[in-house]
Amino acid sequence: MNKNILVGILMVLWVGTVEGQEINIDRFDKIVKSLKLDKTRIKEEFCTERKMPGAEDSYIAVLPVLQGKEEDDFFVVRNYIVITNENGEIKNKYFDPVEITSDAIMLQSMTIDTGLYNISSGIRAFGVKVSARNGSQPNPYSSETISLYYPAGQTLKKVLNEFELSRYGAEWDTRCTGESDDDTSVIIMDKTKTSNFTDLKIKTISVNRKTKEVNGDCKENETSKTSYRILKFKNGKYQ
Repeated sequence: MNKNILVGILMVLWVGTVEGQEINIDRFDKIVKSLKLDKTRIKEEFCTERKMPGAEDSYIAVLPVLQGKEEDDFFVVRNYIVITNENGEIKNKYFDPVEITSDAIMLQSMTIDTGLYNISSGIRAFGVKVSARNGSQPNPYSSETISLYYPAGQTLKKVLNEFELSRYGAEWDTRCTGESDDDTSVIIMDKTKTSNFTDLKIKTISVNRKTKEVNGDCKENETSKTSYRILKFKNGKYQ
């Protein structure tokens, strides 16, 4: 099997592996009680928490809440995103209106990104990443999106909605012959601003790989390109 195809498939199979973002059980219980949530409706395996940098005694937590019935591998969740103190007392809360569906494209993980998203003077945003994949060997697929939020009063403001950071897709015969596309994007704080909010420069590396069997050997042809685009803050969000 071609090495790059194998690496791509392993990335799909292992997407979502996370370390150090498990939610503290005591804070979790207090959050559930404060929000008056039915604990059986929370997808606890996807709950996550992270210390908020640059803010004393503040923890970001994400609790996915089931919407409707869960059947086999199909379910839909919406995220409660909160900021608490060490004791689990809620400072900010936000019930994200976006529904996240897990079906043929299965939800793998939710993680909190506390990178240096200094989007305006005195405002540092944080991200919630959602990773998903399918279970197909001949047609593997995976993706990761990020949404950005910042504290405002007792709630949160969402300024970027489900921006796709990565997408991997392939079609091959599970031996050699096939083709894959792998797009990976990073968010860079630009030097320019729009409406007093820092523009987001998006750098995307797109890699296309084609493989075929030639005289018993698996030969690969790889091409890549790098592109840039700018997201500007308009009407309360980046677009």
